[in-house]
Amino acid sequence: NIDISSTYINSTYDDYYLLFNLDPDTDAQNLRMRVFVGGSEQTGEIYAYEAALISGNEYANDNDTSSFKLNTHTVGNAVGEGISGQLLFQNINDTSHSFCYSGFTNFFNTSGNHNSNAVGGSLIPANRASVVNGLRIFMGGGQATGDFKLYGVRT
Repeated sequence: NIDISSTYINSTYDDYYLLFNLDPDTDAQNLRMRVFVGGSEQTGEIYAYEAALISGNEYANDNDTSSFKLNTHTVGNAVGEGISGQLLFQNINDTSHSFCYSGFTNFFNTSGNHNSNAVGGSLIPANRASVVNGLRIFMGGGQATGDFKLYGVRT
């Protein structure tokens, strides 16, 4: 798991921008994400997401699941494979609108073929008042190493 704690995601900004590069140690995994509310990881079925393959008509989506999914195909772990992306997080401190994200991911699948996805997701409407104070980014199985750059967006 890669946690971005309340040291970095807090009431200082309402929106954040994240750049990342990750290399999974286990082949054929999906990149996942959950939020922290009140310092606790939220594991209930409060997440809704969509991921669309830019070059085709393949999609992944769910409206009541226990984590966000950030890719349509599984990510490879051979040398040079992995996943990179950029995500905009909105409504971090807003109690009228659900936390949401949008962005893009680029990755190489288990055959070494490039895939690019447009991604987006939100906490379900019943959780719109949840103030997010952290993120957990993780592979569906195994571990990942990589780097992150997080920026607060002034309004």
